[in-house]
Amino acid sequence: MKYGIRSLMVMAILIIAGLCSGVQAQKIFFAFAHGQYASPVQNSFKADYNYGAGAEGGAGVKVGKKTFLTGTVGYMVFNSPSKDLGNITYVPMKVGVRKYFLPTNLLFVHTDAGIGQIKDKTTSSTSSRFSADVGGGVKLGPFEMGVAFDGFVRNGGFASWVGFKAGWRFGI
Repeated sequence: MKYGIRSLMVMAILIIAGLCSGVQAQKIFFAFAHGQYASPVQNSFKADYNYGAGAEGGAGVKVGKKTFLTGTVGYMVFNSPSKDLGNITYVPMKVGVRKYFLPTNLLFVHTDAGIGQIKDKTTSSTSSRFSADVGGGVKLGPFEMGVAFDGFVRNGGFASWVGFKAGWRFGI
């Protein structure tokens, strides 16, 4: 499934590059980096893992008055209390949309979808799964924080969690 992830990344880069020619001057690009904490909410995922911690980074390109096309890459480790189950790592690569509100662009909502690379530390197995999130946040100068409902496809269901994010955003 390596080629699927690479194809998704190439597609995201091409879309962003194509949109750059049509965007207006004035804060047309931003980059961000967040630390994050995840609290599982789906029952079987919550039973297997008690929390997740990690980071994400990405960029956005302006495509409308207050709308940005975004690309995000992250790294998260979910801690299992069971020695038999073991921790898993989750590496999402997503594209999405972020929409700002209010005259000062103080509040935003976002949604992302893509591929999550899941690695089970116990069995050393790796798989690629559909991943998506929806959330919102607040931008206070270069600092932003938010909350998102996130997850990936797991065992015929959806492993889900509420993620709390905080970090820096730099725009040009």
